[in-house]
Amino acid sequence: MSDERWRCFVAVGIGDGLRADLRAAVAAWQRREDLAALAWSPAGGWHLTLAFLGATEPARVPGLLERLRDRAAAHGPMRLATGGLGGFPSAARARVAWLGVADPDGALAALAHDVRAALELDASAPFRAHITLARSRRVPVDLRGWLASAAAATPSGKIEVDRIVLVRSYLGGGPARHEPLGSVALGVPSLV
Repeated sequence: MSDERWRCFVAVGIGDGLRADLRAAVAAWQRREDLAALAWSPAGGWHLTLAFLGATEPARVPGLLERLRDRAAAHGPMRLATGGLGGFPSAARARVAWLGVADPDGALAALAHDVRAALELDASAPFRAHITLARSRRVPVDLRGWLASAAAATPSGKIEVDRIVLVRSYLGGGPARHEPLGSVALGVPSLV
């Protein structure tokens, strides 16, 4: 039996239009001196995380996809607006800079809850819909100046949530790389 483990998460893609608009905004923000301590995520890796599995045995992937398929059938497709920037844990001492995703009726949070429950993860933790744009390299960063001045240049768009994807993440040797392991459509009942 192999000891190999894959770093996995469940996500929603953001679409090419929003990615292009966001890429242009981030290119300008990367030149800001007050944000020099941030490591910006590559545009190809931007996504909306629903659940983080961590170290996962490769042999479990088919079963995980089946569990996701069962839960996804109970959720219909949704269209969510993006906009607004922020930082975790706070704007004054951020380790993560993000673009927010609105979830006015809680449908995305309900999907994230069900995904976590299906994968036997802690479903009680609050879900905060966002796209991670950058992470602090060493120390927390004060994002308040950026947030005050970037509002007008922040792209807003729509995310079409019609499927969820199980993703393997590769770390080391530069920015994280992502490999989709399988996707599951929302609102499609299992045929079994």
